[in-house]
Amino acid sequence: MLYKELEEKRGKVRRFIKANPKTTAREIKKRLGIKVEKAYLEGMREAFENANIKSLRNFKRKTRDERRKIIIDFIKKHPKTGGHTISKKTKINVCNAFKNIQEAYKFAGVKYPRKKSYEKTSEEKRKKIIQLIKNNPEMTSSEITKKAGAFPYRLFKDLSEAYDLAGIKWISGPKKRSLRIKNKIISFVKENPGATQREINNACNTHVQEIFNKGIFEAYNLAGVKFPFERLKLYGIGLREIRERANKFEEEIALKLTGFGGVNRLVRSKNGIADIVFERRGKKAIIEVKDYLAKPISRAQINQLNKYLEDFNCNLGFLICHHKPKKNKFLIGKNKIIILEDSELKKVAGFMGL
Repeated sequence: MLYKELEEKRGKVRRFIKANPKTTAREIKKRLGIKVEKAYLEGMREAFENANIKSLRNFKRKTRDERRKIIIDFIKKHPKTGGHTISKKTKINVCNAFKNIQEAYKFAGVKYPRKKSYEKTSEEKRKKIIQLIKNNPEMTSSEITKKAGAFPYRLFKDLSEAYDLAGIKWISGPKKRSLRIKNKIISFVKENPGATQREINNACNTHVQEIFNKGIFEAYNLAGVKFPFERLKLYGIGLREIRERANKFEEEIALKLTGFGGVNRLVRSKNGIADIVFERRGKKAIIEVKDYLAKPISRAQINQLNKYLEDFNCNLGFLICHHKPKKNKFLIGKNKIIILEDSELKKVAGFMGL
């Protein structure tokens, strides 16, 4: 290569590095069509020095002993670390310094934490995972990995294959979580017969009315515990004062709504009696009123309102209460349900697009 040509290539590389201080040899070759090693014998390090730019990377190659020392020091500080993490943190592939991860731990003088797992064959690990699934089909993949000492996704196509070999119907992650919550509620009811909905929700950190289709009644039924119906005589709608208060609240809501449109109260449908059928300028909405002071709005009430929407061939429903939950909007198919507080009645007309 002529000196003049060499200087031209070096000049192009220098200018490019100055304009792009984070560039790589690959990028230079792609953008300029120049191999850095052909312009500079010492490669990128010399190119950056020639351009008078401080590189963000260290182009000096480490010797094998230097790489080993870095990995050994890291293992001593983090004695339970795997090969992937070591490579990620040190920027050195373990297999470029040692035969394998076990040898790296041996040189570091640290007992390899996964020795038991490596002593087992793949077939033994597969059998272990299959047996774990048979014993507890609701076990999560992380629990299986921990107990089997092996990653199921390295031994099977996917977890469903392991379930097939175990003769167990595949259970997805969300389904497992749902079953666990259900079993937790059922166990709590068995241990605490007579527990209220609020007590169950607080103890199990959930909403029993959203977990079971029939709410607390279904939970009691599955637990094999008789529901204390006599309690209804003392609490809820069975109490005269509460029933009267609920009726008064419903009347107040209906009266306020007359200022915005037509109100038809207690309209019977195929699935029950809707509290209010509200109409304004040719548009219709179904409104349910709940006088709950402490009890939260449940999924059962949302589903019931949705049934009314289907009965009345309407796609907009409102649930009026004292305290709306964080999630106050629901979309079920084409039907939209919105939960509002009694102080937000003006929004009904707004949501109807009027």
